[in-house]
Amino acid sequence: MPAVVTPLVTRRNSRVSAWLVGWGAAGFVGAVLVVVGAAQATSPFTSKLPGSWWFGVPAPLAGASVGTQRQWLGVAFVYAGLVALLAAWYGVVTACRCGGLVPLRPLVGMGVAWALPIVIGPPLMSRDVYAYAAQGALAARGGDPYTTTVAHLAGSPYLHLVDPLWRHATSPYGPLFLEFARGAAAAGGRHVLVTVVGLRLVAVTGMVLLAVAVPSLARSYGRSPATAFALTVLNPLLLLTLVGGAHNDALMLGLLVAGIALARIGRAVPAVVLCALAATVKVPAFAGVVFVGWSWPGPAAGWRRRLGPVAGAVAGGAAVAAAVSLVSGWGWRWLTAADPGRVVSWLDPATAAGLLAAKLAAAVGLGAHTAGAVGAARVVALAVAAAIGLVLLWRTDRIDLPAALGWTLLAVAVLGPIVWPWYETWGLALVAVTARTAARRAVLVISAVGCFATIPSHINGPGAALVVAAVLLALGTVALAIADVRCRQALSRSRQAYLSESESPQAGTPRRGAVPPQLP
Repeated sequence: MPAVVTPLVTRRNSRVSAWLVGWGAAGFVGAVLVVVGAAQATSPFTSKLPGSWWFGVPAPLAGASVGTQRQWLGVAFVYAGLVALLAAWYGVVTACRCGGLVPLRPLVGMGVAWALPIVIGPPLMSRDVYAYAAQGALAARGGDPYTTTVAHLAGSPYLHLVDPLWRHATSPYGPLFLEFARGAAAAGGRHVLVTVVGLRLVAVTGMVLLAVAVPSLARSYGRSPATAFALTVLNPLLLLTLVGGAHNDALMLGLLVAGIALARIGRAVPAVVLCALAATVKVPAFAGVVFVGWSWPGPAAGWRRRLGPVAGAVAGGAAVAAAVSLVSGWGWRWLTAADPGRVVSWLDPATAAGLLAAKLAAAVGLGAHTAGAVGAARVVALAVAAAIGLVLLWRTDRIDLPAALGWTLLAVAVLGPIVWPWYETWGLALVAVTARTAARRAVLVISAVGCFATIPSHINGPGAALVVAAVLLALGTVALAIADVRCRQALSRSRQAYLSESESPQAGTPRRGAVPPQLP
């Protein structure tokens, strides 16, 4: 008997399509607002040094009063765009949850539309990409970024764009990414922006890898590919920090998730290779090699049977890393070049614990031991992160591989020596793939907080910008609450109608995939 598309299914599909179109348009407007706000001449969200981008850089003789007047407007535009993007993202995720089998094609188009303004706009929220470019230029000149700082590029057009915090720091990144940076700098020559665009394209490539791998990985666990795609690829935190900021975390994440997706279809060797390549961008990704090895024998295997595959995966991953290190010519210096002590912030939990301990010690007359207290607190925090990772590794089969690895990487990011919003994307993208209700809410909340975590510290104008931002955030929160209640009410009515219609003898046979909607 041929499948019959019931009127209820048709109405529900039309409603979901309308939701997707509306939220997609809202997200695009939000992305445009962020870029327009960041492009204001005195916006604190992007570098305004000469040569930092093709537009949005103030003229050398621009008046200070004009900059002060426009700065609050730029900040308000950025925060309004953030609220719109987050609202649209939540709406799309909710639509995917409410709409049964939502096709991926409109979500892919939505992702392209949301990312396009961000790709065109200047580097957002961070000047790290200029440090990448300078390290690439140093390598292209024959220097060694693992032993020589970019301060040796005196007279180069690259140096003045690098944040002073990193001008005297050696490169903490792996040899694979450094080769990409060297290639971009060689292609750009003295044209810094050409190099920066090349590095942003590397980040976009990582996001494309993520977009390809996520639906397959979600499908392998019986999860909705559309919901997983919306939670990860459309996540504003990923779009703004990884694409907008052109961070190399995008390449690491793309390789890592692609490796986990291969592991799920039984291709363990290519999975180990991709996870190891991700580690040659940033070291924490090597955790993926361990988790792949642990899952290799299957869920019924005991821990003794897993030790051999884990050892084999670690050996194979080390061999891949060694090959990249030798072929690139950088050796193993990248494993010891990082210097996390340069950033000491109360926003990092481990560092905050050390600073608090030092202040308490000084208060009781034990002397000032800030450096030692911070160092000890960071070691303890990393030990705690490692313990969390071991527990999650042991429970991988019960939790599932992406979630166990994702929470491990999130623990490493939060308990590491430095916490930046883009570090949170390591774990969030993996947790989101198979997330159920509680984990999905955690992804939504952490991502929203991360989007507002990079608050400008050098706003010279009046506090109007922050007031406007707070009002917009409050209005956005109220709007999301109202939308959530209305969606749940509509979903409850739709589900009751579906069950009533399915019990009717005149309803026919619902078409394949016409599942009753579920509450998000």
